[in-house]
Parts: sequence; structure tokens; C-alpha cells
Amino acid sequence: MKAIKRSTFNRMLLASSVLAAGGLLPGLARAAELPPGFVITKENFDKIKSDTFEGKTIASMVPARLEEMIKVHGLTIKLAKSKKIEMDPKYVEATKKGLGTVKFNPADRTMSGWVAGMPFPPETIKLDDPHAGDKVIWNLRAATYGATMDLRDISFVFIHGDKGVERVQRWQSRRYYMEGRLDGGPVTVGDGSVSQKTYLFATSPQDIRGLGTFSVRYNDPTSAKPDDTWAYLKSVRRTRRLSGGAWMDPIGGTDQLYDDWDIWDAFPTKYRANKLVGKRWVLAVAHSPELSVDKSKRDTPEEFPSVGLTEKPYFFPAKHIEWEPREVYVVEGTPPAEHPYSKKVVYMEVDFPRPYLGEMYDQKGEFWKFMVFQNRPDVGEDGYKAVMPVVGHVIDVKRNHSTTWSSNMKANPKGVKDADVSLQKLEEVATGGGK
Repeated sequence: MKAIKRSTFNRMLLASSVLAAGGLLPGLARAAELPPGFVITKENFDKIKSDTFEGKTIASMVPARLEEMIKVHGLTIKLAKSKKIEMDPKYVEATKKGLGTVKFNPADRTMSGWVAGMPFPPETIKLDDPHAGDKVIWNLRAATYGATMDLRDISFVFIHGDKGVERVQRWQSRRYYMEGRLDGGPVTVGDGSVSQKTYLFATSPQDIRGLGTFSVRYNDPTSAKPDDTWAYLKSVRRTRRLSGGAWMDPIGGTDQLYDDWDIWDAFPTKYRANKLVGKRWVLAVAHSPELSVDKSKRDTPEEFPSVGLTEKPYFFPAKHIEWEPREVYVVEGTPPAEHPYSKKVVYMEVDFPRPYLGEMYDQKGEFWKFMVFQNRPDVGEDGYKAVMPVVGHVIDVKRNHSTTWSSNMKANPKGVKDADVSLQKLEEVATGGGK
């Protein structure tokens, strides 16, 4: 055996001591498992991107545009352990019943035979299916919040990335599903021709109080029959009908289109194509705090505790908001030619249809908007279990501007009937004659 030089022996001894102590030799890297509570920042991202959390590398859970939000715009992400989320047993049971009856029709990209629950559960969606993207979006657009979505205390906060809050608009909104209802009453309300109805009206400030819209989405899976939308104009105290393309227009003066209501609000057939890019894990906000709007702190940053309104760029989730690993579908949609976007990408939970992140590209194909939606499990007033979007960060990257909305949203408010979400009801609440 050759003799080992003393200097070589000393280096080997030092290396074994360092490794035994859990350290690293200069020039060597070792992936670490990051602890819950660790905060990812633009300063440390490149250093920790190869480290893991719940066994997955940080880099693998941060899509390119989310990485851009961190490294260029200063988004911080506080890590939290992922928690299992269970949908309501009635939703699960309705999904099972539909397994043998729901059909996808490739010729016109429509579905048929759906009654309630998730039309196409994960075990039926294959990554190599050319129609998988349409099926994922059909899951999203079927009733997922319960029978009625009540956007209580919804506020749109207009934010400049350098200057902070510009103004706040407070609204009220409800969406009433006419089919797929699981509140103990009829599963379908009416003659089956209407899919859902939504009203949205402003309560403050005074210059917009009373403005509102009412829309009807028809149960036409081909999207040949456009939505009917009316706007209430308080200046003349009457409503007027809008064009069938209103779904592609901004909500008021916000950065959000009606089509961005839930990151993706349109039936899949309104888009020219929807491609399932694949499945992956991402960091997302799936357990946002229950209180999204603190009315006792009105006109202060604390009114919207889940939004980081006190530090630049002011429009991201607050630093205490926890992000967790979630497995998602990635769907790339191609809107119609007249749409403001040339492409929309959505990152949506695999186990149930909830979007977490969205990317929008302009007609030149340039990155335009990024959306982060904070979701949380909710128990409706009737005990129904749903997953609700409660905060939406709609960020116009080009303008360094955002319209970030927050709402104490609830599922299945008591006593809401078909007639309570109607054009007449919009006129009543807009003029102060109803609630």
C-alpha cells in the first residue's frame, strides 16, 4: 500500500469531519429540505432553488412567470405544509353518478349528460387526450362553489406598483347556478335553458354607487348563443343591454376582464383551442385566512389583511400568507381573434377545479398580466363544503399596476332564490331598494 502524504491525509480527515457534521466543503453543494415557515425572496431564490420542500425542488414548483414575480418584482413566498382538501360528499357522490353518463363530443367540443358534480374527474383525464384541455375547463365551469356564490364585501383596490393604493371601490355580487345545484332543492332550476346568472353592483364611492351589471349565461355548450348582459346606468336610472362580446371587456375600470372572473370564466367552446400542457406541482395559496375584508379597519391597509399594501409593489399577497405545494393541470387557451389576449395559461388544482395562477399574453404574444388567486376551504351557511377564491391579484405587468380584489365570500347563503339574482333585483339594489 502506498503511503499517503500527511497533507492529503489531513484534507481527507477534514472532509470526513465536515460531512459528518452536516457541513459542506467549499465548491460543493448539497440540496437541503427547507422547513415550513421559510420565506423565499429575490435575494435567496437562486441559492435555494435546488433545495426541496416536501421532497420537491423549489425550482420545480415555481413556473417561469412566478419566478419572474419573485426575482424581478419582489414577491415573497412563505412555505407551509400542504393540507388535504375534501370536497362536499354530495359533490363527490354526484361526480361518481356521472361517470357513466357524462360524454364529451369531439365534433363540437361540448359535453352532454352532465347533471351535477365534476364532469370529468382526474382518473378519466389522460395527458395524451387531445381534448383533455377542454375537459379540464368544463370541470371549472360546472357548478363548483355550491348552489350560490355570495361575494360579500368585495372590494377592488387599484394599486400602482411604485405609488401604492390609488383608490378603492366596494361592490356586492352574487352568482346563482341554475344547474348542478346541491343545496337540497332541485338540482336544476327553470327549464334548463340557463346555466347561471350573476349580478355585480357598486356601493361606494358615491360617484359609482349604483353602477352595476347583470348577466345570463345560457346552457348552450356550443357557445353559439352569447351571454346576455345588461348594465345599470344611474345617470338615467335605467338598464341597457350590452353586446354579446361583453365577456371580453374589463370589469368597470379594473385590470380584470369579465373573462378573468375566476382567472378563466368562459365556457371552453368560447376559445378556439384549449391544450392540456401537462401536470406539475406549484406553490399556491390554498388556505387563505377566513377574513379577507376587515370592515372595522375601513380605509386603512388593515382593511385587506391578505394583501401586502404596506410594502412595494403593494399588490402581492401579504408576507404572512402561506403558500403550499399543490398538484395542478396546466391548460393553455387560445381565445377568439377579437379577444384582448392571444393566449391564457391557467394552473388549476387536479383534485378539484380551482385555479391558483394565471398568465395572459397580448396580441403580439408578449407577457401582459399575471394572476394569483388566494383560495380557502369554506363551509356554506347550509353546511355545504366548497373551495372559494377570496382574494384575486390581477397584475398588469406592463403597467406595473394591479386591481386586487378581496371578498368575504361564502357558499350557499340562506334564503336566496332564483328571483333574487335577476335584472329586476339589480335595479332594486342599485337604487337602494333592496339588498
